[in-house]
Amino acid sequence: MSDVFLARQPIFDKNLQLAGYELLYRANAMATTAGARDSVHMSSNTIVNSILAIGLDDLIGEAKAWVNFPLAMLLERNFDLLDPKRCVIELLETIPCDEDTVTATKELHARGFTIALDDFIGGDEYAPMLEMAHVIKLDVLGRGEQEIDSQIRQLGRYRAKLLAERVETASQFAMCRKLGFSLFQGYYFSRPEIVQRRDLSPAMAAIAQLMNKVLDQRVSERELERIFRQDPGLSLKLLKIVNTASMGGSGIESIAQAIRLVGRQVLHRWLALIMASSAPRANDMDKELITRSLERARLCEQLAELSGRKAAAPSLFLTGLLSTFDVVLGIPMPELLQQVKVAPEVEAALLHHEGPYTPYLQLATHWADGDWDQATPLADLMGVLTDVPTLYRHSCEWAREVLAA
Repeated sequence: MSDVFLARQPIFDKNLQLAGYELLYRANAMATTAGARDSVHMSSNTIVNSILAIGLDDLIGEAKAWVNFPLAMLLERNFDLLDPKRCVIELLETIPCDEDTVTATKELHARGFTIALDDFIGGDEYAPMLEMAHVIKLDVLGRGEQEIDSQIRQLGRYRAKLLAERVETASQFAMCRKLGFSLFQGYYFSRPEIVQRRDLSPAMAAIAQLMNKVLDQRVSERELERIFRQDPGLSLKLLKIVNTASMGGSGIESIAQAIRLVGRQVLHRWLALIMASSAPRANDMDKELITRSLERARLCEQLAELSGRKAAAPSLFLTGLLSTFDVVLGIPMPELLQQVKVAPEVEAALLHHEGPYTPYLQLATHWADGDWDQATPLADLMGVLTDVPTLYRHSCEWAREVLAA
C-alpha cells in the first residue's frame, strides 16, 4: 500500500460559478508545488491517481477535470484513455506547433475534447492550434493592464475563451473581468487543495511483465489473467479502468472478463501510465493485509471448484480478493464498490452478505479467522468439511509464493 496525493484548484467563470478543477501533481501531503519532476511523470501520476486511485466522482463530483498534457503524451494519443465529457486537455506551453503536434491536436479536437493552451506565450506561428483551442490560459501575475490588453488584442481573431491564471488579488480580478476574460483561476479564489488517498502500488516487475506480454498475441488470455491474479494492486486498477466513463463497463464478473472489455491495446497504454506513476512502498502490516487478501481469494476459488460450481470460480476469486480491500485501503466497502462496479452476485456478497457467493466468502473468512463455531456448519452444509484444512493450507502457500515471487 502507499499514500497517493494530488492537488485540485478550482476554476471559476466571471459570475464565480465553478467551471472545473485543474488537477496538479503533488509528491506528498506537505508539498505546495509540483517540484522538479519531469512533466510526463507528473501528468501520468496525476491521471492514474485521479482516475484509478481516487476516482473523478469522489475527487471533483460532476465538474470537469483539467489535465496537463506534455508533448510526449499528446503524440502518444494518451487522451484516448480519457473521457471527453469529464476532462479538459491542457496542452503545455512547451509543446511546439509543428506538423506532428497539429495532427495530434486535430485528433484530440475530433474526439470531442475541450482544448486549453496552458500559459500561452506564443504568437501567430501557433495559428493552427489557436484555431482549434477552446480556451487560452494567460498568466496575469505581475503584469500590467496595458501589457495584458496588448496580448488579448493579438488573440482577438480567435474564438477561444480567455482564462486568467494566477489571479491573486481583488484588483487583479476586476482588471481581468474588464479586459474580457471569462474564466479565472488563482490564489484569490482558492489555493490548490491536497487530496490524499490510500492505494495499492502494483509491483513494478508485474507491470513490466504484463507490458511485455499484453501485445504478444501468442500469449493467451489465461496467462494474462494469471499475472493479474498474482497482484492485488493491478487487479484493482484493472477493475477501475473498466469502470471509467470512457470504457463504460459495469457488472464485472471476473478478471478475465475485465481484460476482454478493456482490450489489449488500451490495457497496454494504461500499464505504461501506471508504470510511470508507480512508487512501490509497503511495510510489514501492509504485506500481511495483502497476503490475507490473496489467501481468501484463492480459498473461495478452490471451494467453488470442489463444490461443483467451477463456472463461478473466477467470480468467487474476485469476491474473496475484494473482501479485504476496505481494510487494505482504509475506505468503507460501499465507497470502494462505487469505484469498482462488479457483478450483482459479487456486490451482494460484499455489501449485504447475501446471494449465492456469500456462503463461500463466509466460510473462507471464518476459517481464516479460526472461528470454528461458524465455519464448521457451513463447511458441513457445503460438503467440504474434510477438505477445507487442506484447501486453506494450499491457499496460504499459494499466496506466500506469489508475494515471494
